[in-house]
Formats: sequence, C-alpha cells, structure tokens
Amino acid sequence: MIHVLLIILVVVVLLVVLTVWGCARTAKKVLHPISKRKPLDIWPDQYKLPYENIYFKTQDGVLIKGWFIPQPTSDKTIILMHGWGMNRADVFKNTYFLHDLGYNLMYFDFRALGESGGATSSIGYLEVKDLQAAIAFLKDTRPFACASIGLYGLSMGGMVAICEAAQNPEIKCVVAEASYYSFRRVVSRWAWVHNKVPYFPLIPIILHYIRKNLSVNPEQYSPKYNIPKISPRPVFIIHGRYDNLVPAAQAKMLFKQAGEPKEIWLVPGAKHNKCAEVGGFEYKQRLMDFYKKYL
Repeated sequence: MIHVLLIILVVVVLLVVLTVWGCARTAKKVLHPISKRKPLDIWPDQYKLPYENIYFKTQDGVLIKGWFIPQPTSDKTIILMHGWGMNRADVFKNTYFLHDLGYNLMYFDFRALGESGGATSSIGYLEVKDLQAAIAFLKDTRPFACASIGLYGLSMGGMVAICEAAQNPEIKCVVAEASYYSFRRVVSRWAWVHNKVPYFPLIPIILHYIRKNLSVNPEQYSPKYNIPKISPRPVFIIHGRYDNLVPAAQAKMLFKQAGEPKEIWLVPGAKHNKCAEVGGFEYKQRLMDFYKKYL
C-alpha cells in the first residue's frame, strides 16, 4: 500500500512539474515571439508612394523603425499599428489608400517584431511606449503634421490605440480593429486556439509567469478599462463577425463600454485580421468616412 502511495505521489509531482514547465514555456512564447519576427515584404514605393525611413528610440531604449509617408499640404497624420506577430507591411497594404484623402501616414514596427529592436513583446503594455515614442518623434521632427493626429490599430495595435488615446487628449479619433477586451481573455484564448491549453488550472499559472516577467499586471491596461476615457473623442470599432481568436462578443462589450460618439461594424464572414480582405470596398469607404468626419 505504501509503495502504491509513493508511486501515486511521484506521478502527481511529475505532472505538476510538467504542468509548470509547460506554462512557463507558453508564457515565453507569448513574451518572446522570435519565430514571429518576419521580414517586410511590401514597401510604399511599390504603390508609387513617396516615403521616408524613420528611426527613433523609446523611453526604455528600444530602437523602433518605421515609415513616414508625407502629404506635403496636410497638417493631419494617421498613425497606423499592426498586430502581434505582424509588421508594418501587413497593415500598410490595407490602409495606404488613406494617403489619397490628404493625410500623412506613419507606420512603425512594434518592439520585438518586424525591423524594430527589443526581444520582449507584451501584447500591449510595453507597446504603448512604442506609440508614445512615435508621437514624440513626430512632434519633434514634423511639427507641421501634428495639428490633428488620428490612430488606427489592428488587434494588439487596437489595444495600444485605445490605451494611448485614453490618456492623451491630443489624439482626435481612434479606429480599433479586432482589438481584444481584456489581457486575461486574449491570453487564454490564444493558448487554447494554438495549443489547446484549458483555462483551469493552466492559464492562471501562465498569467503569473507573464506578470513576473513584465514586473507588472498587464490586465489593468486592458481596453475595457481605457475605452470609456476616450469620449468625447470618437471611436470606431471594427471586428470580424467570425473572429476565431477574439470573439465578436468582445467587440460588442467594448462598444458598450465606450462613450459617445462611437461606431461599430461587425464584418460578416470575417475572421481575425481579415476585415479588410472580406470587407473590400465597404471597408475602405467606412474608414474614409470616419476619418473625413472626425479628423
């Protein structure tokens, strides 16, 4: 009987060790997405757009690289941000048409992704520092383009746009596409979709490791806490009705939390990050209408 109990105890201990190791490994994948750093495959000159390569450093010393696409007669700029595991080329190809409306466009790669420096991605918390550095760079080097600044963010970029606009009154309007509702929800959903990791008891352990590595609880910076603070400046929420990573219900919850003026569009048939592809002309028209009205 004692031998059986010892065997059971050893098995339990091994299972716990393997569980903790697996959770730490998953947390590392989220925070250090080395495999997600992919090269740029599109440049503005392929679309006959003039552009400048830009470089600037964040407050914590990370080198950020990007593009500035000037519209010489305009004092309005839209800063456009990609999602986790993407780079600036991924969001450029679906939004460059906004230049024709008379706006300066600014794109950059978040830390640990694309061509930017850094090794840690936080799915939003640290990336807000990247956007703050981008705005400071724009104001320092191109003050003529800062009379009106609008934001566009895709997925993680949507979270960053919401968070920065909540604390920066200089931001005139925000488009948040495929943004998550809370950090806890997006991590648990990502772990399930990619690795079939169940919420209990593993996700709380993964979140513990993330908090420990970042030395902060990123949950408190979630869009659900920040989107109400943007009003009376406008927010446009775009989301795929069949988003497999961030369910459309989260977009509805964000919309409910937002103050006026606000708009929402659930794109029929679109999955995560596929609203532009599925929405086609209507996607472009809705974006153009929103920025023309509020920027």
